[in-house]
Amino acid sequence: MIRGEIFYGRKNSDAIHPIVFLKNYDEDFFVGAMLTHSSLFKDNILMKTEYFKTISENGLVHKLRCNNTHLVKAKLLKRNDWHPFIKIGELTEEGIEFVERNVNSELEKLWEDYLSGN
Repeated sequence: MIRGEIFYGRKNSDAIHPIVFLKNYDEDFFVGAMLTHSSLFKDNILMKTEYFKTISENGLVHKLRCNNTHLVKAKLLKRNDWHPFIKIGELTEEGIEFVERNVNSELEKLWEDYLSGN
């Protein structure tokens, strides 16, 4: 995976939202950011269309488009065992900078810890 690529985890895993890959962490986890359509959490940030590439470098149209897409403002530990991952999109450099700027003040944490406020 490459920084800024967006993936879904395998079916029937806990990875039900798109994941932006940020960096490797260890053999069990990588660091990512979660995208959602939900604006229910006050910290979720609406993203701009220009943050998303529409076509890959090899000319394929990306499945994920910016459509009321929000960034969950958390730097999350995502499980490597959710593979195989399916690439559905990619952020522009501006999009990567936006994500990193909005999650870099956070320590990496599991989703469960984020929800519980730990």
